[in-house]
Amino acid sequence: MNSESEIIDRYAAMELDPEAETYLHTHARRFAYLWRMVQKVRSNFGNGPIRVMDIGPSFFTDILQSNLEDDDLYTLGFAHEASRGGHFPPVIKINKDHFHAFDLNDAQYPEKWIAPPKMDIVVMAEVLEHLYTSPVHVFRFIASIMNPGGFLIIGTPNAVALERRLRLLAGSNPYEMIRETRDNPGHFREYTVPELRQMADQAGLETVDFEIKNYFTRNTRAGVWYDKLVSLFLPASFRTGINIIFKKTDCFLPIDRT
Repeated sequence: MNSESEIIDRYAAMELDPEAETYLHTHARRFAYLWRMVQKVRSNFGNGPIRVMDIGPSFFTDILQSNLEDDDLYTLGFAHEASRGGHFPPVIKINKDHFHAFDLNDAQYPEKWIAPPKMDIVVMAEVLEHLYTSPVHVFRFIASIMNPGGFLIIGTPNAVALERRLRLLAGSNPYEMIRETRDNPGHFREYTVPELRQMADQAGLETVDFEIKNYFTRNTRAGVWYDKLVSLFLPASFRTGINIIFKKTDCFLPIDRT
């Protein structure tokens, strides 16, 4: 089991810095939800070993390592240590032999694409919004490293969540300023479900399922009640987190790299 509380307890004995501690408590519910999505997709492949890639290593990579022991787990991300931060503290270890260094912003240049083993499941959670390159290019690159019939699971903030709409109505910009460093970039662009589905379709990725959830843990009582009210009384499009499962279609044609 990997419930929110069990995930927090898992790392209680580890020495986490304040940034990592805050990140864990904020995202533990999301990790639990994401793991359930991975389980759902993994059930399509039976008992034999498969290849799984986690793009953007984090606490969740460790959760995958612990639960998919019979599968081959790969990771992809920046190579420099400055990219670790609270989401990926030093106590989280990954298999360096299965790590692939690649800046997804370079997905716009097919000649720079890397060619790791073909994957059956790719997870890319809380990554897309940190890229300044069009998701169309990113999806095309990811499709190129997937087996036909493979799945891509993405998670990303909802650009039109209620709190963003309210801030816009109040005359305030709800979106993050571009940071001055590339080592740990902030949010360049956030998206809506229709935008993501359309761009993935251009890359030969078919939408299997999607859901919008409130799974970022609030630290105040008012925040908790806010999430409950949004979930109970407003359409899902007002919630904070987008989750989509895509499937690579057999007819996908990769970009000519020549």
